[in-house]
Amino acid sequence: MCRLIDRPFVYQLDTVLFHGGLEPGQVVELNGEEGTGKSQYLLHLLASAVLPATAFGVDIGGLEAEVLFIDTKYTFNMLRLVAVLEQRLSAALNKSTDACTPEKSTCGNTEAEEDPVESAVRQCLTRFFFVRCISSSQLAVTLCSLESVFAAKSSIRLVMLDDISAFFHMDVFTNTESHFNLCISLLKKLVNTRQLLVIATRTHIDVVKLTFKRDSGGDNKCTNDLRKTYFSAWRQLKTHSRTFAKTDSNNLFSATVESTTNDATRVNFTVVESGIRIVS
Repeated sequence: MCRLIDRPFVYQLDTVLFHGGLEPGQVVELNGEEGTGKSQYLLHLLASAVLPATAFGVDIGGLEAEVLFIDTKYTFNMLRLVAVLEQRLSAALNKSTDACTPEKSTCGNTEAEEDPVESAVRQCLTRFFFVRCISSSQLAVTLCSLESVFAAKSSIRLVMLDDISAFFHMDVFTNTESHFNLCISLLKKLVNTRQLLVIATRTHIDVVKLTFKRDSGGDNKCTNDLRKTYFSAWRQLKTHSRTFAKTDSNNLFSATVESTTNDATRVNFTVVESGIRIVS
C-alpha cells in the first residue's frame, strides 16, 4: 500500500455527475449514442485532472493528477485539449488582478519572460500520458505492459479510455471476441492491484440493422445477442454509469444520473471553448 500514499486525490474530479465523489478502484462508464458529447465530457474531466490546484497564487481548481489516456477511436485532438487548458487557465488568472506573472520578481523567475498561461499548460501536459490502440489485441498488449509503467510512475491514479466499444464490429467479424475479454481481464487486474480510477466511454451499438453470418451453417446470429455476450465482462467490471443524449436544441446535450431510489437526474450541458458548460 505504500505506493498509494503519494498519489493525487481524485475524489472531487467531478461533483456534477458524481455527487458522492469518485474513489480508486471504481470503473465509470459514460455511454450513449454517437455524437452525444461523451468524448467532450471525458476531455473536460481530463482537463480538470491535469490542471493545477493553484497557479501564480491564483486558485485554478485542478487536481494536479497524472492521467493515462487510451484512444481507441483515433479521434483525440491534442490541440483541443491545449485550447481547453488555455481557456480555463486564462479565465482563472484574469479574474485576479493580483495574479503574479513571470515578469514580477515575486515569481522567482526573472531570467526569462514567459506567458503564465503557456507555462502552466506546459506543466499540465507533463502530467498527461497518451497511447493509441488500433485493435483489441493491441489494446491487450498495451494493458499488459502497463504494469511496468505504473511501477515506474506510481503517481498515476486515473486512466481514461475512449472508446471501450471501438473494436466490437472488428472482433465480431473476425471471431476474436476473446481478445476483448482478455482486455477486460487485464484491466480488472490493474484496477485491483494498482487501485486505479477508470473512466471509459461506450458508444451504443446499432442492434437493429446489423446481422452477421457466423457459423458454418450460415445462420444469422442477432447483433443484440452478440453485443450482450461481448460486453458481459465489461458490465460486471463497471461500477458506475452515466447515459448521454443529444437534445433537440443545437449544441445541447444531457447526461442522466440514476440513483438507488430509481430516480433519475438529468444534467444539461453545452460544449464551449473551455470544455463544457453546465446549463441549468
